[in-house]
Amino acid sequence: MPITNELKSINRLEEAGFSHDQAKAVVEVVEEGLQSGFEKFVEVLDVKLDQIRADMREMEARLRAEIQNVRLEMQTLRAEILKEQRDQLLKFTALVMLIVAVFGAAYRFF
Repeated sequence: MPITNELKSINRLEEAGFSHDQAKAVVEVVEEGLQSGFEKFVEVLDVKLDQIRADMREMEARLRAEIQNVRLEMQTLRAEILKEQRDQLLKFTALVMLIVAVFGAAYRFF
């Protein structure tokens, strides 16, 4: 598929004094160079896109691992909080029982 408008380019070169064969040869050389350059550009672009995709997959894997670490840390903290709540409830219950026992003993004593 031509990158340039070959017929228009040939006509312009002929108007500038080139023979038809010269104009056609120049346009073909330019077209081949442009096509080759475009193909090389596409190849380089594909390589860069592949690198970007690989970087993104690597970043995604790191983020997933970090999210998993945060989830595990949250589970650990949740377990520690629940344990602390149970411990505080037991201490509070023991304190209430002690107060009731003290008041009960004081009531019997008086």
